[in-house]
Amino acid sequence: MRRACLTLCCVLVFAMAVPALADDLSGLLPEAVGGLKRVRLVTGAEARAEVDRLHGKSLEAEASAIARYAEDDGRPAEVWVSRVASEAEARRQTGLMVHKMFENPKSPFRAPKRLDHDGLAVYRFTGMGQVHLIWHSGDLVWWVSAAPDEVQPFLDALCR
Repeated sequence: MRRACLTLCCVLVFAMAVPALADDLSGLLPEAVGGLKRVRLVTGAEARAEVDRLHGKSLEAEASAIARYAEDDGRPAEVWVSRVASEAEARRQTGLMVHKMFENPKSPFRAPKRLDHDGLAVYRFTGMGQVHLIWHSGDLVWWVSAAPDEVQPFLDALCR
């Protein structure tokens, strides 16, 4: 009986921890990329709220994380990543975002270009003094904003 109670307690603790682990995407965001150090990390409900606020509506994301990378004297780079229900949903959300950026004449994003990085389609835009990269991989949707000379290190570190 004692062993059964201990086993049940362990199962309950694990079951409660699994949703919290699934909500934490921080492991996808390295401490440093190229010469930039991670100076801010937002995960969980706060990150999902920031993603929704950025888009002006609630998005279908199961988890989100946001990281800011910077040097002492440079403009920060940002990485936004969200886990959605499936690869098909990630593809749909990425396509919709790229389409809206491309088609909106008031969009601050210009010079759209499609790149291939290790077999993944990456959509590149310029605007607001940075390069913006958007892609999906599995059930993850990514957005990176960085200076032009920082783009390759971010692609190498994250786009896989």
